[in-house]
Amino acid sequence: MNAINNKLIFLFLFFSITFVFANDKKPEPVTWEQNVKGLLYDDGVKIRDGSDLMVLDTPYRALDAAIVPISINFLKDQLPNDYIKHLTIVIDENPSPIVGKFEFSPKVGNASFSTRVRIDKYTYVRAIAENNKGEKYMVSNFVKAAGGCSAPSLADMDSVMARLGKMKMKFLKTSEATNKLNKAKFLISHPNFSGLQFNQLTRSEIPAHFINFVRVEQDGDLIFEASPDISLSEDPSFTFNYLNTGGSLTVKVNDSEGQSFSKEFSF
Repeated sequence: MNAINNKLIFLFLFFSITFVFANDKKPEPVTWEQNVKGLLYDDGVKIRDGSDLMVLDTPYRALDAAIVPISINFLKDQLPNDYIKHLTIVIDENPSPIVGKFEFSPKVGNASFSTRVRIDKYTYVRAIAENNKGEKYMVSNFVKAAGGCSAPSLADMDSVMARLGKMKMKFLKTSEATNKLNKAKFLISHPNFSGLQFNQLTRSEIPAHFINFVRVEQDGDLIFEASPDISLSEDPSFTFNYLNTGGSLTVKVNDSEGQSFSKEFSF
């Protein structure tokens, strides 16, 4: 009898584990292959495996689909003749799948970058890096999250609009020595309305109103420039590196309503 019970327990565990893994199988990237890739590149453009160049860090199952942290960590530093020039972040299944395009210069030192995004449904998240030679590399992760693009704001409308455009800069790693790698996190208060949300009081649709341009400089030299879209989260944040030359960091931001914000930050 004990042998039979042990066998039944074994079979139960075997089929339970098999069921879990079968249901956890990642889907084929159909949306990327059939739709999204063509939005970015012409047929025949070669995209290499980027796993030796960078690591994409995302949660497998997001705690909050409206604020999903993602980081792209590059495994080598920027060099004057060999550097990452462009980074594109893509969320295949979002209504606007191209989260943003980012431009870097050698001054960034290391192109590792973090931000927060909205995710509408279970999807692949991609980071595509292009170096100064025009070579393209991609890494991707599958993320389980849903409803982030239509999720309501974290605060009431009046509070959101009252702090519109307020900026902060957190200096995470600093050195006053010239050309030492520093690290900072920029945050701006902005609802980044996606156009898919509803006012919780009136139940009317909230028009899209989002940040579509960010430029960060030091001493007149570009650190990074971004052209984001509605898939960035509310109150966008960007964590980045830069080779310090001693001056203030200057930030310029535009949004889709034509509003502009700028500020200088010194550590």
